[in-house]
Amino acid sequence: MRVPGWESMSAINLKVNGKIHTVDVDPTTPLLYVLSDDLALNGPRFGCGLAQCGSCTVIVSGEAVRSCVTPVSAFADAEITTLEGIGTIEKPHPLQQAFIDEQANRA
Repeated sequence: MRVPGWESMSAINLKVNGKIHTVDVDPTTPLLYVLSDDLALNGPRFGCGLAQCGSCTVIVSGEAVRSCVTPVSAFADAEITTLEGIGTIEKPHPLQQAFIDEQANRA
């Protein structure tokens, strides 16, 4: 029996916040959805869906990338850093601290 859509799934390796993950997803899936749905990260958020607002921004190999409009396949084996990956609970990065201070960490 064939499962509809299964043919388009691919195992993709992602290095997110220093950890390697293998996800089995459609390669055209926006990175944002893989980060939030498959890896349960809350830092990048859906905002406008048009790469205009910056809510979905992640750092990929040192460059800011809007994850809502770029397919996950474009980031295979790249170094991806989200808001969660720039500091620690004990010593938050200034950007993380600003989110905490403004209570922007609420879902």
